[in-house]
Amino acid sequence: MFNFYRVLSSGSLTILFLLTFAKPCVSQDDGALRRQWQRGFEGLELISQFVELEAINEATFAVARPKETVLVVLGSVERVSVLDSFLSKGGAVLVASDQASGRNAILKYGVKFFGKPVNARFENDGYLSNRDCPVIRRFNKHPSLNGVRSIASNRPGIMFADSLTVIARYPALARVGAPDAFAAAGETRNGGRIIAIADQTIFTNQMITAESNDLFAYQSLLWLKDSDRKYVHFIVDGDYKRHDNVEDMELPPVQLSPDEIREILKQLPAEKLLEFGNQLAADVEDKDLINEFLREQIDGISDYDYNRGMIWALFFGVCVSLILAFLWQKKMLRRTASVAALERHLKSKKLAKFRAIRDRQWAANLLLDSFCRQAEGRGYRDWPSFPEGLSTRPGAESERLFDEMGQASNDFKTKPASYWTQSRLLKLEADVNNWLVMIVMTRGESK
Repeated sequence: MFNFYRVLSSGSLTILFLLTFAKPCVSQDDGALRRQWQRGFEGLELISQFVELEAINEATFAVARPKETVLVVLGSVERVSVLDSFLSKGGAVLVASDQASGRNAILKYGVKFFGKPVNARFENDGYLSNRDCPVIRRFNKHPSLNGVRSIASNRPGIMFADSLTVIARYPALARVGAPDAFAAAGETRNGGRIIAIADQTIFTNQMITAESNDLFAYQSLLWLKDSDRKYVHFIVDGDYKRHDNVEDMELPPVQLSPDEIREILKQLPAEKLLEFGNQLAADVEDKDLINEFLREQIDGISDYDYNRGMIWALFFGVCVSLILAFLWQKKMLRRTASVAALERHLKSKKLAKFRAIRDRQWAANLLLDSFCRQAEGRGYRDWPSFPEGLSTRPGAESERLFDEMGQASNDFKTKPASYWTQSRLLKLEADVNNWLVMIVMTRGESK
């Protein structure tokens, strides 16, 4: 879990916290319980578990070695008097407060908190456009800020960092010249580490999912843990506070939009997303959640609402059926009209072709009839034995032409109309002209 959490972005930390541990509260409509949960720090405790820090109680903290412990001080620091000695012995401290420090809470390292309000100069620099909740985007390089794009505050205070190095600053403030340090960090000579923040509410359940607050919390605890520390002790408003089993807490769910959930899921590694999906599917199947949900929904419907819903469903089904029938009939009419138009086109095309064939056959008949009238003074149909009886001069050429006449006459009488193509009609016309030349020559010799 430790290595996996190192590579997660801010959104991925959020989705792990929300989907893995946040359970719907049975009485989440109770305003007092919701406000109590919003002000709590269960989310920060969960993140400390991801860093592999074991929470310890006050008695154990009193005897624990500082070099093995991280102390988290949130809210009021007036009654916390162990910070200096704890740091001087090599302990690690995360202190966050928007309240004024008491005399005993002023660290010898110079950290002092003032409870004065902080307002951003411009509305765009406020979280959800609230100028008294500045969004921190001015960062100096520090391991606790790796990957952090912005931190959303909730009415923070002013902090004086003194010898610590400022790692995060407010945006331009309404009060010119006001201290702009929001977070500072430092190390002691014997290995102690400290991060001081001018607002503890950035770690509350209400704000932990805002901007990159969760990632900042994770990176801060990771840096304070270093490699040797394995315990964490929480002090909230001067009192020890820790739930024995954070996982069993019934936390009201934080509402995310579908787009936010999709963006968060995109940042999860493929193998972890698959593992989470398989675990979710197994839980749904084992607990029969789908059938349980359907039963609850059906059982909650009254007979009146059920009958009314059935009537509306039947009415809707009839309307859909009528619309589909109308569209189908309209489609069939269009198809019928198209088929009729195609048939008319094909019929007209076939008729034109028939007429062309008939005209060519008739032209062949006219050519033969014209020759017969010029040769013998009678029509082709009046000469059934054509070309018998036709007087020609002796010779091979005359015999060839005589055979052509007989073949042409036989073709006209026996071949179908389609036989007379354009090329055959032109050939017949040329043959008829040759026959006329032969008749003229024969008659000239006889004279």
